Amino acid sequence: MDGAEVDRLTVDGVGSIAHLLPRSRGRCGVYELTFADGERYVGQAVDVVARFGVHRKTWTDIVEITFRRVPRDRLDDEERDQIRRRESAGVRLRNVVHTAGRLGAAELDRILSPAEQQRWLAGHEPCPVALAPHEWYPAQHRRTRHQFDRLRADARFTAEMARLVGAYLRLTMPVPEETQRDFWTITALPSTNAGTYPRLFTVSVHSLETLYVCHDRRWPHALQICLNVDKTVAQSQLRTRLRLRAMRAAPYGNRVRPLVLALRFGSVAGAYEALTRPQIVKAARRLNLDLMRKGPALNWKTHCPDLVRHVLSG
Repeated sequence: MDGAEVDRLTVDGVGSIAHLLPRSRGRCGVYELTFADGERYVGQAVDVVARFGVHRKTWTDIVEITFRRVPRDRLDDEERDQIRRRESAGVRLRNVVHTAGRLGAAELDRILSPAEQQRWLAGHEPCPVALAPHEWYPAQHRRTRHQFDRLRADARFTAEMARLVGAYLRLTMPVPEETQRDFWTITALPSTNAGTYPRLFTVSVHSLETLYVCHDRRWPHALQICLNVDKTVAQSQLRTRLRLRAMRAAPYGNRVRPLVLALRFGSVAGAYEALTRPQIVKAARRLNLDLMRKGPALNWKTHCPDLVRHVLSG
């Protein structure tokens, strides 16, 4: 990594780097992970020690981290610059956001050709849903049935909310019945942020939550519906940013990624209305397809096929 004050640490088998980067030296900056297969990941963190702990839970093959201290107000620009430099040098990156390339597309192309993907991006009609059973369904059903039963028994998960999720999947996922689990997942009552902003459910593509319902742990009935879309497409498609601001509230939980626009809704009706706008659907499709072309879903083990059937059969 370019510039002065760079720490290069060997972390193969290391669960925490707290002892390697004392807080007194500063932990805010841009980092680069190197994996055993030679791939890399560039990211930013206000506290790189905490962020490394999160990455270690996802990736067990991290062998090295390079860390450069950067002022907080320069994190976004520096991260994007480092990613561009790596791409120009031909480095294989695992990044989803910021990267210009369309990585890991071979598997998706076998399901839907690149030409069909482009036609799907250009249209606004929902994809047909066949709900055909998959060979992996029985094992996945046994693994996730209990969480699904708990969610279905939760009075907050209404029929109206289930219809909203079904509409989202039909409108924003290419051939959802074929791409589920491998490229997108839906998890009932996930453990994400359970101590602060627990979720009722989460739809994820690759490594990013794209639709989820959460609440402040102190107010379990004040639900927030969170929809992530491609920021560039959303801002270019909508005539004024005022319409976007009308949908947004303050970030609820984690900070929004730089090239992802987070839309927040306090009601199912508000979120449903957004999905009637072709501009929002196009922005959601663009983000979801880009994420799918980066690679497969990372949390496939928690994918709940019963929940898919429930929301798509309504």
